[in-house]
Amino acid sequence: MRRHAIEMASMLLTIVVPAFNEAERLGRTLPTLFAWLATFPGGGRVLVVDDGSTDATGDAVRALMPDHPNLDLITLSRQGGKGAAVRAGMLAASTDIVGFMDADLSTDLQHVEEAVIAIQDGADVLIGSRALRRSQTVVRQPAYRRAGARIFRELARQVGGLPDTPDSQCGFKFFRGSVARNLFGSSVIDRWMFDLEVLRLARHRNFTVQQLPVEWTNDPDSRLRLTVDTLRMVRDLARIRWRFLTGRYGPPGRSA
Repeated sequence: MRRHAIEMASMLLTIVVPAFNEAERLGRTLPTLFAWLATFPGGGRVLVVDDGSTDATGDAVRALMPDHPNLDLITLSRQGGKGAAVRAGMLAASTDIVGFMDADLSTDLQHVEEAVIAIQDGADVLIGSRALRRSQTVVRQPAYRRAGARIFRELARQVGGLPDTPDSQCGFKFFRGSVARNLFGSSVIDRWMFDLEVLRLARHRNFTVQQLPVEWTNDPDSRLRLTVDTLRMVRDLARIRWRFLTGRYGPPGRSA
């Protein structure tokens, strides 16, 4: 897909990759990401945010920097959670378009260009969704995780307030740069529910959110712990709901 090639060449893109103890995985996936970026009109930057890792994640990224001047690294002093890592990266990026992807690159890279085109065509926020009819799952999650996902989607609908976004947790989201800074500058959730907070805040502030069907491959090395993290999710969903009810996110509209 090469539509809007001239516009893409004039825009700058940053891809944020949150990472906690991902030294081995990043050694495999970052070269793949850079090989793809070399074919992308206008190129792009990669910003890895090391979320207080206790392994050699930072060293693995720094080892690639001499060959990739478009690679940056932010190191957090302690583990804050995926939401905290993504927020740090999104607020540090100064490009026209900024997005984040998981370190395992579960979402096919072809969708990055589709996301850029959607934003050029008017979307403020573009999110990958595995729940759309045209999406494809190459490797499925185990049955117990699929059941957990269905329960979460219902919680997100009832408590989180996103009835029209069936897959808020897909780790593939891109934003107009100014919109990213607006939303993440107001977000407070540090762990898994940060996606839902940001998406609901985008609706609250009248930004245009579009969903994109994606090709997705499950990584069996998931960092999600169903027992501990489910309780945290429920707590954070309740916190998000309370903050909206009490006006902590400001009045509706972009002026917020």
